[in-house]
Amino acid sequence: MLPLYFKQYSASEPFSRALGFAYDALVHSGVSFDAHAVWNSLSERVAQGIYMGDGLLLPHTRVKGLAEPLAAFAVCPDGFAGVNTRGNERAQFLCVLLSPAESATAHTLVIAQLAKMLLDSEWKARAIAAKSDEELKSLF
Repeated sequence: MLPLYFKQYSASEPFSRALGFAYDALVHSGVSFDAHAVWNSLSERVAQGIYMGDGLLLPHTRVKGLAEPLAAFAVCPDGFAGVNTRGNERAQFLCVLLSPAESATAHTLVIAQLAKMLLDSEWKARAIAAKSDEELKSLF
């Protein structure tokens, strides 16, 4: 999985703003889906809680008719502001994931790939230290 959007924030960023930019990139990616319906579904998921641990915020939803997963990835070393985490952990990673509703496997595989990267302390350190969107993209 190669995200379609990468963003490296140099200072703390409000979660809602980062989510908006990431989602907008997916909407304008050239892949057709009902942006309003998917936003509503994504918003419901956010309300249920999206902190996965290890600094990862994972707003995700399944999209009917989507051919393959779409993802947007952002890193904020200072942490995304305005989002709840367990134990007040710093949420430094954001992955907005839209997966085909018809394929639970595709959804699970992307999450597994993401988890593998974030559990690799060397990869995680390089992602946090990246100085540009392009440098972050190169890690994928």
